[in-house]
This record gives sequence, structure tokens and C-alpha cells, in this order.
Amino acid sequence: MESLRNAQAINPPVLQHTGPPFSNFDFVDNYFESKCVSLKRILSQMRVSSFQSMVIEEIKSVGISKDDDDELLSAGVQLFGKPLVRISFFKTKLNDIGQIEQENDENYLGYAILKYSPSIFGGRWIVFESITKPGRHDNNYYHCARDYSVRVCGKTFHIKGNIYCQQNTLTNVCAHVALRTCISAVHPDGDISYRAINEILEKAGKPHSLKDGLTDKQIRAVLDGLGINYYCLWYPADIKNRPPVPYQKLLYGSIESGCPALLAFSSVGGASGHIIPVIGHTFNEDTWVPNADMSYFAIGKDTRYVPSESWVSTYVCHDDNFGSHFCLPRGYLQEGAELFAVGILPKEAKYDAIRAEAIAVDFLYNIAICLPLDPSPWIKRFKDAITLDRGWIVLRPIFMAAEKYVSHLEQLTGWEGEKIDPKVIATLKTQLHGFFWVVEVSLPEIFPANRRKIGEVVLNANMELVPKRDFSTLVLARLLDQLYLLTQDEKKQTVLAKYPTGTQTHTGLFQQ
Repeated sequence: MESLRNAQAINPPVLQHTGPPFSNFDFVDNYFESKCVSLKRILSQMRVSSFQSMVIEEIKSVGISKDDDDELLSAGVQLFGKPLVRISFFKTKLNDIGQIEQENDENYLGYAILKYSPSIFGGRWIVFESITKPGRHDNNYYHCARDYSVRVCGKTFHIKGNIYCQQNTLTNVCAHVALRTCISAVHPDGDISYRAINEILEKAGKPHSLKDGLTDKQIRAVLDGLGINYYCLWYPADIKNRPPVPYQKLLYGSIESGCPALLAFSSVGGASGHIIPVIGHTFNEDTWVPNADMSYFAIGKDTRYVPSESWVSTYVCHDDNFGSHFCLPRGYLQEGAELFAVGILPKEAKYDAIRAEAIAVDFLYNIAICLPLDPSPWIKRFKDAITLDRGWIVLRPIFMAAEKYVSHLEQLTGWEGEKIDPKVIATLKTQLHGFFWVVEVSLPEIFPANRRKIGEVVLNANMELVPKRDFSTLVLARLLDQLYLLTQDEKKQTVLAKYPTGTQTHTGLFQQ
């Protein structure tokens, strides 16, 4: 399929300087009839990113846009025949079009492709697709972005991000565009057409009807049809009847492991609904939440811990009605709204991050009992956090391959400069294969401020869980100066062997 973002221009490009006195409002008013709210949002983001130039090109409707046209025609909807407009953003002031040949990816901020589309509102300009670099905030984290190539005046640029797009309200709706954003982040092709989504629904016996939204069953049918691994939970409007796992933990488990998530919600009273893709989160080391009793997450009467998600202030999402890279406050959707959350999982995972946390914390509570009576200062602090402080430990689950985990250990340095024993690293290189849930273990005093931890519990992500929670998926645990590794003795029996790690103090968190 021909790439829309790489389509050739059909008319000479227009160069527009965007420094003062250029007005974003005037630009939208003059080109797009002032009604394209999402473009205004994108331009505001580009202003924050200090853009200095825009290149405006008219392009034909090809690729996914052509599929969109064909679906509309098949539904009896008349097209307007206007060319699409591709706007490319640069943070350098270009003196002429020829200067683009000397520009690099660092100065390229992204693009937006505008389409004049039929809709239930009549003809209107929509942002058919856009990818832009995130804003200036250091505490915004995106782990599910991927690389895309885009052509500007014949020159190819590369950008890493997540596709933002708007519905036409007829053959595709908010669920289609949210699915497109999420699927594009994990699909081998890096994108999917709305026609492909509707064909999957047709094949599954759950066809999309013109103008209608998608149900949860249709959303699951699309993911199932593509073989995408996921987990989901319903949250009724009545908080008392909601699942014990907060929807935020479901979103966080996917995002931290490099996958996007979906969040559907109704208005209070259920009169209308909407769905958005969630692609990142913010981090606030000064948040009060972890210190409140509500931040404890209990999986049993006496087994509690503090999820690392407690330091998330907002979730970063796209909203096709308003634009890209919005921050949704962590506790915003609560009483009165019905919610449906979908977490995308890596294809190799047999269970989700929430279950991984539960297994890890069970193991930590069990092993705390076996720790020496006269331990090192940091082991004592860990033991006290579980026993005396009733679970004042922080857990952060991350999905990763064996090679990445061992490489992470090789790079770690203790607070006093010590490194993990090379013999331990060599042992792990020979014994660890496949994919794991690595559940980082920390304390609230060092997790947010220092971004450090006291170790991790490593679980086999490829193993199916038994109904009763046990330690069959446990691979190893590293707690400061001790590494506990499941291995076989001379009688071929599984035992938990101990190895000194050489690190007496806390080490850095895994950085995506």
C-alpha cells in the first residue's frame, strides 16, 4: 500500500515562517475554515517546541486515505475531491525550499495531514493523521513510540512517535482511530487502515454500522483478529461494584512495558461514550499519593505494597476530538463514569503485569522471613519496610528480554560505586533465555528522588499461570548483596541457590 506520509506533492510547496508576527489562529482561519480544533492544538504544541518554519504541500489521497474514500463511496457517501494537505514542521527558519535538503531529523518536529472529509456534520477538515515530537517536559515518558519515515519536498525525514488521527464519524468513529493509534504501535506494518479494521469485524460476524460506535465485543474482535495480546476490565459506574484492580494499574502495566492502552468511558449517567488511546505517563516525585493509605495495594489480608504507579500524576493520551498529547489526571475518571480499560501486552507474555506484581510481592514477603538476623543496613531497611512498616515497599513491573535484563545488570553501579560480580553476570548469560517480567523492588525514600532500587524479582513471562498463585514462574530474585536463582542440584531437584552479588547498596532503575 502506498504510504500517505510519503506521497509526492501535486503542486509547488509553500514555505511559511512561523515566528512573530505569524498567527496560528489566522493560519487555521485562512486555510481550514477555523473549525479544525485538533490542528490548533498541534500548532500550539509546535509553538511550545519553538517551530520556525512550516512546509505546506498538497498531496493526492493514496494508501489509507484512499481506502477511507472507497469505504465512504461504498456506503453511498459523496466525496468532495479536495486534495489533502501535508504540513511539516521545523525548528529552523528555512530561507527557501531548497534548504530542506540540508535539514536533519533533529530539526524536524513532525507533520500533520489534513483531509476535507464527509461527516455527520457535513464536510469538514480533519487531521487524518499526524506524528509530532512530544513537548518540553522531562517527566513525560513514552515507551511505545516507534520510528516512521516522512517525505518533505522529496527528502525523507525520520520521526519517533505515535500516530494521532481523527474519525470521519461515518465509516470510522472514535474507537477506530483509538485502535489505529494502539495497533500501529505494535503491528509489524506500523499502521492499519480503517477498512482493514472493518473487514476484521465483518469476518468476525460483528460488522460496523455506519455512524455507530464500536462495542467492547467489537474492540476485542479486532484485537483478536490481529492476534494482539491484551487484557481488559470493565468498571461499572458504581464504585462499590468495580474490580479490585484500579484501571490506572492496568494502563501503567502496558505502558511501562512498551505497549499502548485503550480507555473507554461514559459520561455521568451513561448518555454518551468516548474512547481514547493512552500512550505515556508523567512522573511526579513530590506527589503526596504514596503517603496516603489509599496508595497501598493489598492482594491479601497481610500482603501489601506501594505500586510505582502511585507517582504517576497524569496519563498521556490522544483525543481525536481535541488533539494529541493531552494529560489525563490520574484520578479524574471516578464516580459516575462507566469505564472499559484495555491493556496491550507484548506478544510473548502469557500473563499481565498486575499478576506479576502479585507473585513478586508474595515471594518478597516469604523471603523476608528468611533473611539473616544481623543483616546489612540496607537489607534491614528492606525487612523493616515489609514487617514493621506493613508493606512500605515499591514495586515496578517491566517486560523485557533476557539479554536486555543481563545488559542492565552489567551497567548497574551501587551507591558506593560497587558493580555486580562479573561471575554472576556470566552465570546469568548462560542460564537466562526468553522473556521475563522484571519486577523492580524499591523503597519510597529512594524510588522517586534517586530513581534507584534494592533489586528485582524476575518471573518467566512465557509460562501459563496456574489458578492458585505460586512461585512456579520465579526465575530469580536479586536483593542487594544476594542473588537467589532457581536451579537444579545433583539430584535434578529444583532449589533456590544463593550467590553474592557484590553490591551492598541500592542501584539505578531500568531506564527505557
